Amino acid sequence: MADGLERKCAAPTAEQVTVAHALGTSLGRDTPALVAAAELRALLRTPLELVLAGDFGDEEYEVLLDLAGRTGLVVPDMDQLECRELLNAWLRVARDCESAAALRRLKPAVDDVVAARDRRKGTDVYGEISSVGANGRLHFRGGHGLGTAPHRVTRIIRPNEDEFVDQLRLAREHAVAAQSHPTRITRAQEAQLDRWRVKFPATPAAVEALHNALETADDEATMQRLLEKHPALLAGTVVGTHDTWVRPQVQLGNHYMADFMIAGQTSLGVRWTLVELESPVSRMANPGNKRATTTLRHAVDQIEDWRRWLSNNLHSARSTRDADGLGLPGITAEVPGLIIMAREDADDAAANIRELHARRSHIEVRTYDWLMRINESPDPLRRDAPHQLDRLT
Repeated sequence: MADGLERKCAAPTAEQVTVAHALGTSLGRDTPALVAAAELRALLRTPLELVLAGDFGDEEYEVLLDLAGRTGLVVPDMDQLECRELLNAWLRVARDCESAAALRRLKPAVDDVVAARDRRKGTDVYGEISSVGANGRLHFRGGHGLGTAPHRVTRIIRPNEDEFVDQLRLAREHAVAAQSHPTRITRAQEAQLDRWRVKFPATPAAVEALHNALETADDEATMQRLLEKHPALLAGTVVGTHDTWVRPQVQLGNHYMADFMIAGQTSLGVRWTLVELESPVSRMANPGNKRATTTLRHAVDQIEDWRRWLSNNLHSARSTRDADGLGLPGITAEVPGLIIMAREDADDAAANIRELHARRSHIEVRTYDWLMRINESPDPLRRDAPHQLDRLT
């Protein structure tokens, strides 16, 4: 690839020299082939009725000077460039020289991982090289146009280096985060979730079990066991016009465990929800100052911790369990949260707290009485609703 780029930056081709002679002119021996092509187009613009780029200004020429200075390329003075067509040709030559020099320095190979500066965000991006383009661009695995110019690479990590595994994980996380429609999953990915598929509404027996538990339960463990036994009780909390899946106790890394993760599938894709349970006898607000209790603040922190873990491990979260992933296809780092805790109390100042968290954190805070209402009188139009959590209050 570097050879090809350098050829375009070197002398004109034999064909170009022949055309120039036929037109009664000559090309300089050091004229780059790209520039020679632009000069020939300029000569032929009248007989061939070619439309060429027009004039250019000082600021555009300064861009060329900056590029040429980085590559050691000698470029003509501004007044020697008749039109933007020639300026653009010199810009391409300067970029190709820069790319060729970087390729020779890096010697990149397929499967190498690179760290590069993102020209828009100014931060490092990581990529696993899948190929090198004819223009020198390094293409990354993961599609979506991922890649970088070689001169932007700050580090290259080979498969035989000690830190390769960690850098490869970063590269794959970057690729996953760049997916434009991550929530649209395949039939094969749906099949991975078969064992957790549930139907709504819950059976009368399940509703009765929930009612009985709320009469006696004084800890979250009791509610966890009940909802694991009757997962359909949670299915009504999300929208799933096609399918709904309820997964209990999902381990996130070595430090976190989500009580439940619920996925509802519509024509727009899969939408996951993180669920944190607290005790039915807990409170959302302190009776005195009407502020969120320590229990509620802890539950919110839990969901935020899970989201942070997901943002750093999306590739692992979406990968199949056979590939040592979590098997959560379509999940994103912006996954909404649902906290279920406490019982309803007319004197409880929880409404403002629920609204605050829903608006600021995209976390719904609901009571077990709310969960009971969903299952006692299931809305037959529930699966056509755009946002079930906004409708059921």
